[in-house]
Amino acid sequence: MDRVFQFPFVGGKKCIKADEIIYIETARHKNIFYVGDQTYSIYKKLDEIEEELKGMGFIRIHQSFLVNLRYVDKISSYVLYLSNGQELSVPKARYPAVKKQYMQYIGK
Repeated sequence: MDRVFQFPFVGGKKCIKADEIIYIETARHKNIFYVGDQTYSIYKKLDEIEEELKGMGFIRIHQSFLVNLRYVDKISSYVLYLSNGQELSVPKARYPAVKKQYMQYIGK
């Protein structure tokens, strides 16, 4: 599952393994990739990125967030806790589906 993607980031093209992307956040018409302690910005729709990463273990938890399930520690009370210490809120409308996908991912 070590798929490598080449993205045309603002600072130039960069190859990134799907497994290394912690999450992607939309902010001011840009998408910011959080990869380890690095961030990369791209002008591309999150829907398009989500389609490219389909089947790679990513979940859309919010209109502005696409998260790699391998970095999720837990989900509770409308909050997704990531292994890097980050906490992302999950809207009430999406919470049941997000929780279900996470439980399937971890095999419960």
